Amino acid sequence: MEPSFEYTVGTVAELTGVSIRTLHHYDEIGLLEPSARSAAGYRLYSDTDLQRLQRILFYRELDLGLPDITAVLTDSSIGDEDHLRRQRELLTAKITRYQSMIALIDKELTARRIGITLTPTERLLVLGIDKLIDRADEITEKWGHTPEFAQRRDRAIHYTKQDWETLRIEQATIHQHLADAMHAGTPATSPQVMDLAEQHRQHLHHWFHDCPYETHRQLATAYRTNQRSGLNYDDMAPGLSQYIHDAILANCRRHESDSADTA
Repeated sequence: MEPSFEYTVGTVAELTGVSIRTLHHYDEIGLLEPSARSAAGYRLYSDTDLQRLQRILFYRELDLGLPDITAVLTDSSIGDEDHLRRQRELLTAKITRYQSMIALIDKELTARRIGITLTPTERLLVLGIDKLIDRADEITEKWGHTPEFAQRRDRAIHYTKQDWETLRIEQATIHQHLADAMHAGTPATSPQVMDLAEQHRQHLHHWFHDCPYETHRQLATAYRTNQRSGLNYDDMAPGLSQYIHDAILANCRRHESDSADTA
């Protein structure tokens, strides 16, 4: 059956954005031979030819080389729907790869926004840093307007991998000592546990932001109301958020009492 339409090489070039030179090359290597020639010898392309060109352009966009495309298109065992399914699978895989690349870029931008300049490999070596980045939007929304957030960002931007490792070990040690004291039945109001609460305050003050006693008291309230930090504590040991809350408040009262005595 004769094709219903025939297109000159110039028309095909205008319709598809493929250069005339490229169309000539495709003809020369047998990848896309026009179905007919005019009386003057000019190439004429049918609807079927344009459909084949569409397949070629899709495969090219999917990074297949011309020899591979030629092999695929000349395989008689692959039908037209097979080509569509294959191209859809390849395109889906490419989209997934690009989405992963975008996610990685977004994560790096987020890390920079909150002051973490470690490489991705270094962040993996320092446990917990990626979790901090994952929470960055939540942290920014809740605390981004505060001077504490600005201090945290400005300090963290200068930290090396060793700084983050030291910070993590120090933090984990304080938390473990608090959990051990709770499991041992030591009251949160005991001097020993208040000293741990004071270490907790000084840890925040040194590494993240100024943490006077009133700020520490506010953080204790956040822990107790089971905001994310409190949930993390209770994941470590059920009831730990309440225990730390009580220890911090006891330490704040001790400080107030000591200040009053020396006034």
